[in-house]
Amino acid sequence: MVASPSRSFAAEPQISRIRKILCSGLAALVALLLTGAATTAGAGHTRGEAGQSDLLRAKLLQAGQSLILTLRTGAPVALAALDRLPKAGGRGSPYLCVVLRRTGHSGERRICPGGESNVHHRVGLELVNAAGKTTAKSTIAARVKRATPRKLTVALLPEAAGLAPHRYRWRVLENRRGCAASRCEASLPANGSRTYRLRPVRPVGCTGGTSQEVRNGSRDRNAVALTFDDGPSTYTEGFLDVLRHEHVHGTFFEVGQEMPGREDTMRRVLREGNEIGDHTMNHVEYPGYSQIAGAAARIKAATHFEPCLFRPPGGAVDSSVIATAAGLGMETILWDVDPTDWAAPGSAAVYSRIVGAARPGSIILMHDGGGDRSGTLAALPRIIDNLRGRGYSFATVSRLLGHRLIYQPYG
Repeated sequence: MVASPSRSFAAEPQISRIRKILCSGLAALVALLLTGAATTAGAGHTRGEAGQSDLLRAKLLQAGQSLILTLRTGAPVALAALDRLPKAGGRGSPYLCVVLRRTGHSGERRICPGGESNVHHRVGLELVNAAGKTTAKSTIAARVKRATPRKLTVALLPEAAGLAPHRYRWRVLENRRGCAASRCEASLPANGSRTYRLRPVRPVGCTGGTSQEVRNGSRDRNAVALTFDDGPSTYTEGFLDVLRHEHVHGTFFEVGQEMPGREDTMRRVLREGNEIGDHTMNHVEYPGYSQIAGAAARIKAATHFEPCLFRPPGGAVDSSVIATAAGLGMETILWDVDPTDWAAPGSAAVYSRIVGAARPGSIILMHDGGGDRSGTLAALPRIIDNLRGRGYSFATVSRLLGHRLIYQPYG
């Protein structure tokens, strides 16, 4: 019985030790969970200066021809406060950039939204060599959207950033105002990078369309569609050169009898983001089924693309023509701006007639085939410059009407 007190006395330090072990273990577990959360977030830092955001999640995906980055941040980031052409590795303004490095290659490309103007339509592009030095800077066209204050989406054409189909290592970088990269730069993921495979794709069809004839798009949007009839021809490559140089897309309504031998040109039309429509086999007015279906079959055979737009030669259309095109899955497209360039009135006349008549939603008729088209070709750069200077953007007919092209990977 005397031993009881001594047992009680000896148990107290034993319980104390157990409590200490349990408390220490619990503290370690909490620390581990917090570290895991920080790693999942990928930011690698906490919020510092006022307005500084944490990187939470990033996703890179391909939708049609576009490469899309979606980024979520812990706090709102003002686009206008970001530098879209920051100096790699140095001090400067805040930046938020996706960095891509082609596997097996040195150097990387940094794509950065922000800037003092045009923040929703342009992003910065920097080429950085293996030593971390910037070798070239430019801005490229992109669509930048804020779905919420904490969600940013950047969509661009990969070729605009010099990105060819291949495997890439990528990450997102963020830096604070006036801080050296070694001290303040945050990365998502916090260590290393992720892998993404950019695939080659081609358009195979379109969405939308009605069984009615269409002469223009919405008048509520400052966008127009440039369309070209009667090709492909020896002039078509020149028109494509202008569109590519001006970063503009157009719609080419092509004639079946002109296609043999020009399949490469047709594939280039689509490859560069333009669209092909059906303009009958032999350029006949009030065409029947075989004329429309024959041209569509040649387009598909040459390009794998099923056209969903039909333009009747000369604008000659009736209910039978519209119904035939609709039965083949095509919408009948006319126009509301006609410079009568088929008569070769000269580049000055083509230019003045188009810029004088264009309105929001206009579908502009021009010709890249069927005769001497040098005057139209010469006028095209000035037409684009004038309309762009007046605030117009340019779209394919499908995009102008709110439809979209359908893409599939090669193979």
